[in-house]
Amino acid sequence: MEIRLLLAYGLSFLTLFATVFFILVYLENRERVRESPKPPKKLPSLTIIIPAYNEEDGLAQTIQSVLDVDYKKGVKNIIVVDDGSKDRTPMIARPFAEKHKNVTLIRQKNAGKARALNNALSKTKTELVATLDADSFIQKDALLHMVGYFSDPKVAAVTPLMKVYQPKTVLEKLQRVEYLLTVFSRKLQSFIHSVTVTPGPLSMFRRNVFDEVGGYDEGNILEDQEMAYRIQGHQYQIASSLDAVVYTRVPKTLNALVNQRVRWHRGGIRNIIKHWYLVSPKYGDFGLLVMPLAILSIFAVFIVFLLMLYAVFSGTVGELFAYGLENIYLGLTPLHVLGVLIFTATVAWAYLGIRQMQGERLSTPVLALYLLIYTPLITFFWLVTAFRELRREKLKW
Repeated sequence: MEIRLLLAYGLSFLTLFATVFFILVYLENRERVRESPKPPKKLPSLTIIIPAYNEEDGLAQTIQSVLDVDYKKGVKNIIVVDDGSKDRTPMIARPFAEKHKNVTLIRQKNAGKARALNNALSKTKTELVATLDADSFIQKDALLHMVGYFSDPKVAAVTPLMKVYQPKTVLEKLQRVEYLLTVFSRKLQSFIHSVTVTPGPLSMFRRNVFDEVGGYDEGNILEDQEMAYRIQGHQYQIASSLDAVVYTRVPKTLNALVNQRVRWHRGGIRNIIKHWYLVSPKYGDFGLLVMPLAILSIFAVFIVFLLMLYAVFSGTVGELFAYGLENIYLGLTPLHVLGVLIFTATVAWAYLGIRQMQGERLSTPVLALYLLIYTPLITFFWLVTAFRELRREKLKW
């Protein structure tokens, strides 16, 4: 059998295996997907940290959303860390600090988001800590939907339902679908204790966990994933809520989106290398399944690209039309059947995932664009990542 066919069948099997596995996880836990633990009668004390660099456009809305939460009596401190901004960020934060006793503004020389978070953590004594990006804002009841998970002593962190803020353009609407499906996948990962990221837009932690696993890696450009890996390495659990809603702004242009995803991918590669030890039965489903799949998926992207190149330059695509659409069924192979199964499963997965989000709908045209246009962009993101890695371009936020 040709190498290309071996690669194609291997890739198809991997994709189908992962899809079927998580569908089974959903079916086993479908009654728990919408569960939301009730908050305790006495709310744990909470500090909310907002790192900010050149965030003058959205910072006021972010801070106000925290001041308006239903968790008011539990929020002891709101710490805004200005990471050497060159715009009006500190001027926007200062009036909040002057008016509200529980709001503090810390200013530091530009040293990165991780340093800003660690700076605030060093001044935090509360039971819980939440981190909130300065371009995001939370629903009033979001924190109440997260705090109940900490009744389980094994839970070190809780992640939210991230939604794209006011998607207007086609690109933003496609990212909306991506975010919702990512959150659905993360919820299923939480059932097998395998969440791979504590997202920057909003995450809540036990404060004492940082004393055990350490603060944020200040040399890391994907610090929210690196922290999740360390939490998994200490065999704590990360829960996920579909009721704790945080709205975040997403890239508005293709160039901005490419730069964001390439940064994520380059940071992700380094996190996998740093935490390679997690590929082990010692870490349960996370070490046996999720980490290996994360590694294999990187190779899979490049295999897809190579197979596409082969199809184009070998004339395979042209032969399909020359043969005649009415005779396609005569040339069907097991690989074609696998492709149809994978596509069908992907469509079903998308509709299933969106249905779990209250108030969310998915139109057929947007789904078609997502599958046919946006998903192939992932390959492009990785190609740019490989190019920049080979050129040894400097990593930057």
